[in-house]
Amino acid sequence: MTTKKVSPTLRLLSLLKDRKLSVVFLLVLIIIAQGLNITVPFISKILIDSLTNYLRIGGEMPWMILVYSALSILFATVISSIAQSSYNYHLFKLVTKTEDKVRNLAFAKYLELQALFHHGSSSGQIIGRIERGGISIYAILNDIIGQNLLPPLIVFIGTFVALLYQNVWIALAVIVPFPIYFLITKNISNKIYEIEKQVNEAFEAVSKEGYDVAGNVLTVKKFSQELAETENQKKLMEQAREIQYGAERLWGVIENVQTIITTTSRVLVLSLSAWLVLSGQATIGQFVLYITLQNMAYQPLAQLSVIFPRLRRNTTRLERLFMILDEPVLIKNKKNAITLTPLKKQIEFKNVSFAYQEKDLVGDSKEKGWALKNINLIIPAGKTIALVGRSGSGKTTFINLLLRSFDPQEGKILFDGVDIRDATQESLRNQIAVVPQEVDLFSRTVAENIAYGKPVVTKDQIKKAAETALSHDFIMKIDNKYETVVGERGIKLSGGERQRIGIARAVLRDPKILILDEATSHLDTESEKLISEATDALIKNRTSIIIAHRFSTILHADLIVVFKDRQIEAVGTHLELLEKSPTYKKLYSLQFVD
Repeated sequence: MTTKKVSPTLRLLSLLKDRKLSVVFLLVLIIIAQGLNITVPFISKILIDSLTNYLRIGGEMPWMILVYSALSILFATVISSIAQSSYNYHLFKLVTKTEDKVRNLAFAKYLELQALFHHGSSSGQIIGRIERGGISIYAILNDIIGQNLLPPLIVFIGTFVALLYQNVWIALAVIVPFPIYFLITKNISNKIYEIEKQVNEAFEAVSKEGYDVAGNVLTVKKFSQELAETENQKKLMEQAREIQYGAERLWGVIENVQTIITTTSRVLVLSLSAWLVLSGQATIGQFVLYITLQNMAYQPLAQLSVIFPRLRRNTTRLERLFMILDEPVLIKNKKNAITLTPLKKQIEFKNVSFAYQEKDLVGDSKEKGWALKNINLIIPAGKTIALVGRSGSGKTTFINLLLRSFDPQEGKILFDGVDIRDATQESLRNQIAVVPQEVDLFSRTVAENIAYGKPVVTKDQIKKAAETALSHDFIMKIDNKYETVVGERGIKLSGGERQRIGIARAVLRDPKILILDEATSHLDTESEKLISEATDALIKNRTSIIIAHRFSTILHADLIVVFKDRQIEAVGTHLELLEKSPTYKKLYSLQFVD
C-alpha cells in the first residue's frame, strides 16, 4: 500500500503547528484591518444618500452626518492601517523564523548524510537547492499566502456577504465568474507546475556547473579555457531559459482569461446596478456601494493570475528542498548507543566485506561487486601500521570503514571488542585525527583552521601545535600571521603548507588514533622532509595508520598490510613481506631499483 504524497505547501503549513497562537493573532489582525476597510463604502453610501436627498428635496443641511461620516472614515482608515502594519511586521517575523528553521534543518540534514550520498551529489547543486528552497518558503508564506491570498480572500468573503445582504442578484453577478476562472487557472497552473520542475532541474545544472568552474578557476586559467567555460555557461543558461519561456507563455494565457472574465462581470454588475437605480429599486448611494464592493471583491481574482503560477513555481523549488530533508540517513547512532572509552587494546576487522552499491551484489556480479572482501586484521593499540597496495586496491575504503563513513554489508569492526555500530559516531571519531593527501581548509584564519574540531582552545595551544607541525615559522612570515584568511580551500597556501596545517590540526586534536592518508605522495623533497619530521613527532605514543606510495615513509612501521584486488594479500614487517608478498616485492623494487 502506497502512502499518499503530501503537498509541499501543506507540509510547509504544518510547520506552523507550534506557532498556533501567532497564526491566530495574525488572523485577528488581518480580519480587523480588512473588516474596517469594508465598512468605509457603507459609510460613504450613507453620506451620498444624505447629500442626494438634501439636493433633491432640500431641508436642513446634514452637517452631523457629514462630520460623523468623515470621522468614521478617518477612524476606520487609521485603525485599519495600524492593524495592517502590525500584521505585516508579525507575519514577517513568523515567516522568516519558519524559513530559518527549514534552512537550518536542511543544512543539518545535508551534513548528517552519509559519505556515499556526498560522493554521488554536487555540493553546489545541493546548497543551491537549499538557497532556492528557502527563498520559496518566504515567497509562499509571506508574498503569496500572507499578502496576496489571505487578505483578499477575507475581503472577498466580507464583500460577498455584504452584497448578499444588500442585493442577492448583484451578489450572484459577482460570484458566478469565480468558479469558471478558478477551473481554467488551475488547469493551466498544473501544466506550469510540470514545466517548472524541468526549469528547476535546468537551473540546478547551471548552478552545479558554475560552482564547479568557480572551484577550479585557476585550472581554467592555466588551460586558457575562460572563453570556453563562459560559452558553456551561456549555453546552459539559454537552455534553462527556453524551458522557462514555455511557462511564461502560459502565464499570458491566464492573464488574458482573467481580463475577459473580470471585464464581462464588471459590465454586468454595472448594468444591473444602473437598471436598479433607474427603476427606483436602488439609491445613488447603493449604486456606488455595489460598484465599490464589486471592485474590492475582484481584487482576489486579479491576484489569482499571479498567485497560482508563483505558487506552482515556488512549490517545485520547495519540493526539491524537502527531498533533502526526506533523504534517509544510513549511518546513524543506535537508540541506546554506548560511548567508546579511549582505545587501550586493539582494533579488529573481522570478516569485513563492503560494496558501494547493493545492486553490485546481485547474481553473477556479486564476486566482482565487493570493494573490500573478507578482511581480517588486528591493529594493536600504540603501533604504527602501514597500508600498501596499488591504486584501487581498497586502502581508502578500509580507512572509511574505520571512520564509519559507511557500514560493511558483512562482518564487523571491533574497537576494544565493541562493534563500532553499537557506539556513538562522536565517541569513535573524537579519538581519530586524519591528515589526508589533500588537506581540506576553510576560508577562515590559519588559527581557526588549526583549531577546527576543538571548540575550546587557547592561542598558546594553537601555537604549540603549529610548532610541533613545523608550520609556525612560515605562518609568522605571512601577512597577518595566525589571523591570515587562507582563502577558499586554502588557496593562498602551498601544498606543503596546507599539509603542515593539517598536521598541526591533528596535533591539537591529540588523538588516540592517527591516520595519514598518502600525506607525502605529491610533495617536493624539502616539503616531504619537513612533513616527515612533523609526522615523526605526531605518531609517537599513538595508534597510527599510514597510507603511502613512497616506501621510504613506511619502512619502519611495526606492521605493514598489503592490499591486492580488494583483499589483504599479506601482513608483516618489511623484511618478512619481501619474502612472502609478490605485490609488496614488486612495488618495492619499482621504487628502489637502481
